[in-house]
Amino acid sequence: MDTVAAQIERQRASLVGLLANLVRTPSPNPPGDTRAVADLIAARLREAAVDFQVLADEPRKPNIIARIGQGRPELLFTSHMDTAPAGDRRSWRHDPFAAEIVGARMFGRGAADAKASLVAMLAAVGALVEVLPLHGTLVFTAVSDEEVGGINGTEFLVDRGLVHPDHVVVGEITHNRLAVAEKGIVWMRVITHGRAAHGSTPWEGANAISAMLRVLQAVEDRVAGRLRSLSHPLVPPPSLNIGTIRGGVATNIVPDWCEATIDRRTLPNENVQAAVAEIEGVVSDLRAEDPQLQVDLEVIQCGPPIETSPDAPLVRAAQDVARALDLTPEPVGYEQSSDGRFFAERGVPTILFGPGDPEVAHAADESVDLDELMTAAKFYALLGQKALA
Repeated sequence: MDTVAAQIERQRASLVGLLANLVRTPSPNPPGDTRAVADLIAARLREAAVDFQVLADEPRKPNIIARIGQGRPELLFTSHMDTAPAGDRRSWRHDPFAAEIVGARMFGRGAADAKASLVAMLAAVGALVEVLPLHGTLVFTAVSDEEVGGINGTEFLVDRGLVHPDHVVVGEITHNRLAVAEKGIVWMRVITHGRAAHGSTPWEGANAISAMLRVLQAVEDRVAGRLRSLSHPLVPPPSLNIGTIRGGVATNIVPDWCEATIDRRTLPNENVQAAVAEIEGVVSDLRAEDPQLQVDLEVIQCGPPIETSPDAPLVRAAQDVARALDLTPEPVGYEQSSDGRFFAERGVPTILFGPGDPEVAHAADESVDLDELMTAAKFYALLGQKALA
């Protein structure tokens, strides 16, 4: 085990350089064009003499699959190439695409979420090529589209049967803590309809924005209030967030249309379908109270939570590796959502681990500790070696 870790440590300058190149290669989503990032990753795999494929359902959003070893079990290392947009540059003290290093930290959009995990996993794959044969297959995927739901990334790979692992490690920002749980996600679109009229005679129309305000207030009162009483030992509380709202065409016209989106996060011990039904029930009650109310509701994204048993062999192996690296072995929950849900909903044991503070996700001056990067690379390599021993 020490040989693999030492080999990775000798690559520190190279790995930091690769991370810098990835950060300097923007891949914000939207639009989600990850081709240039994929080219850098492909070049690294070629240098390590690792076979890989590039697969895409949408040409601007490629996905890379690399394999070493053969047979079962299959252990999947996966992380994503797209990032959140940088947003207002004036809110950054460090250029989001300069990969500036201050002390032991690299700053830039995607430095933590999740290009550091990609670099660490690539380092692990390269190190494990040197210790073949493995008793099974290590699969590595660098995917697109994670930031907007994964439809052209992990969902595409899973639905097409292009990956079918027995165990999954998702590279995400956990501060190098072992995460075994994550909240589920439900995104819903609400549309209210009205009747246009002149702004000086609003009583001749029906205001769709006013109707939307009634709907959203009822959802917040009846759902968000109840959620405050729920909890789970590993993940943050359940939540409901009104994410977007738009409607109307001009100030002097009664709006005949309004659209809003709702983000509902569910605990691992909640039922996603019940969460949808609860919001549908609120809307149904409002329709019964006011037959003139015209409102449509649809689910635009739905993903189950993750909760992997602490007794799962993957978790126990990860804890052993954490102890060997002097990391805290006790499992935690992941604060955000990840592509891990595509595997967890199919019953595949799934954990999350990676460098970076979850609080910097999508924030200005995102950064990652480069010592954490190196530790994560060793963790992945040692876990791969142990799980496929």
